[in-house]
Amino acid sequence: MSNDIVKTYILNRSSEDIKLSLIIGGIEQTGTSLITLNEDMVLNDYQGDLHQKVIGKNDNLHLKKLNIITVVTDTSPNHNHTDLYVLLEGGFVTKGYKMEEEVQPGATSVYTAEITFYQF
Repeated sequence: MSNDIVKTYILNRSSEDIKLSLIIGGIEQTGTSLITLNEDMVLNDYQGDLHQKVIGKNDNLHLKKLNIITVVTDTSPNHNHTDLYVLLEGGFVTKGYKMEEEVQPGATSVYTAEITFYQF
């Protein structure tokens, strides 16, 4: 799998919240994230998993770009597997994207996601 994604997330025609979750996988892996929406900072230097962070509402995210950069560090003595699961909820469907990479002991992997919101 890759550690970079570029996707489109389909919105519905409601004022329901769009929520973002980031799950840093691999037992004993640590991660830090930077998240922006267009040029606006959502989170900077956020440590660990993120659960259902409201990004905005369906009816105000059309054509906005969500950018995520997460650095995952191998801190496990048992394996060198890193991964990141990006989950978006509240739009037309719930959508998840998984990225993963094997690294050298103690090394880091940089995961990036660019997600454009689109409403028909």
